[in-house]
Amino acid sequence: MGSATRGTHRERTESARLQSAWLMIKKGFRVFQEAAGSLQCKITALMVVAIFAITGTCAGYLIRVAADAAIRDHRQNVVQLARTLAQATGAVLESNPALLRPLLKNTLTGTQLLYAFVEDAQGREVESVHRGDDDLLVRLRIKDPRPPAGLPVVRRSPDGTLSFLDVVVPIVHHVPAASSGAQGRSRTDLVGYLRIGLPASGWHRVVASRIDLMLGIGLLATAAVAPLVFFLVRRIVAPLDELAQAMIRFSRGQLEVRSAITRRDEIGRVAQAFNRMADQHEQTHVRIMKLNEELEKRVALRTQQLRDLASRDPLTGLFNRRYFNEMLERRFSEAVRYETDLSCIMLDLDGFKQVNDAFGHHIGDDLIQITADTITEELRGSDIAARFGGDEFVILLPQTNAEEAMNLARRIKARFAERVAKLVPEVTVTMSLGIASMAAADFEDAESLVRTADQAMYAAKAAGKDRIVAADTASKPSAL
Repeated sequence: MGSATRGTHRERTESARLQSAWLMIKKGFRVFQEAAGSLQCKITALMVVAIFAITGTCAGYLIRVAADAAIRDHRQNVVQLARTLAQATGAVLESNPALLRPLLKNTLTGTQLLYAFVEDAQGREVESVHRGDDDLLVRLRIKDPRPPAGLPVVRRSPDGTLSFLDVVVPIVHHVPAASSGAQGRSRTDLVGYLRIGLPASGWHRVVASRIDLMLGIGLLATAAVAPLVFFLVRRIVAPLDELAQAMIRFSRGQLEVRSAITRRDEIGRVAQAFNRMADQHEQTHVRIMKLNEELEKRVALRTQQLRDLASRDPLTGLFNRRYFNEMLERRFSEAVRYETDLSCIMLDLDGFKQVNDAFGHHIGDDLIQITADTITEELRGSDIAARFGGDEFVILLPQTNAEEAMNLARRIKARFAERVAKLVPEVTVTMSLGIASMAAADFEDAESLVRTADQAMYAAKAAGKDRIVAADTASKPSAL
């Protein structure tokens, strides 16, 4: 028994510890959310991003300058290497041409040269050495023309994996003045051309080192400026936090709360404005309480007016659908109880949407108003007409049989056509009507009466529109 009690106690203790840890995690997460969404955090992040952007822009510019300088230096070095090798080649050709190939091979081994061609003054190949397969030599000899002397050209290997600089320099022989026979002037004879290729990636190392330097400078600048930015932003945000707390207490009903900020900047002006607002609010509070009773009376009166307006369609003045449904249930119950007839007419305008789209909503509103006025003029005091939605209308006729409803529908249809032709002759709109009567069928409820009239109206539309269809003759519609 004692061991079971101790086990239960340990379980409760562990559960309480886990619950406490979970609550601390949730509290920490809420604090983090508030801090992340605070103005201080946002401004700090914005300024850090701005520093990154400025540093990145400067670094990009400096890297571009460094890259251009590295490429330029690399090309000059390649040309200088070619000229040095051309001097050595010229000396070998003059003294012992048999040593030309060993010279080129030694140069290929001791440097990153891809190839070296020696041609005579007429462009015929004298000697050549290369590194790798023969495809590069074939392409250089056949497809790639010899570049201008002293001007490196960037080319790519046949497989596209290697970029290199192709450079040609002349091989010359200087004849001293004593041997030239040109009246004391030395002479330079063209012996041939030296063509070499060197990988174009040498400048990448220089650029990479510059990039590392720029990244280091950018990170150091950000690390140095971020705390300063945070401190400066805190100096701005702290008074705003204090002002926000004062506003929160004031909004909770502590009308005596005022801000103690006395700064002379924009934040100070906001605090002064808040204090003035609080003073005015406190002064008007009493007046508001006195006016409250009068306001309640006005609200009650306005509420009654709104109740009256709530049952009417604002455009036509007819009853709206909600009020019609209320009256429909009443009139249907009365007809069932007293065994009297009850008829319903559903009508819809044909081609209304096309007219509305073509001539504008103001013409559409005029047609809706004409329809409502036509219906109102033909109704009795006990009849109920409502705008059912859009260009669809419904009429409830207590103590009216199907024949009387048909006569009313004919008058409405004819009168509507006359009004449209007179008031808006530029449009072509007709009317389709459907009639349902309680004497013609056994309806279960009031909604089925309206639904049957609606089906008869759609039967009229299906039969060609501009006609009246009664529910008991819906299978054989005729234009009326």
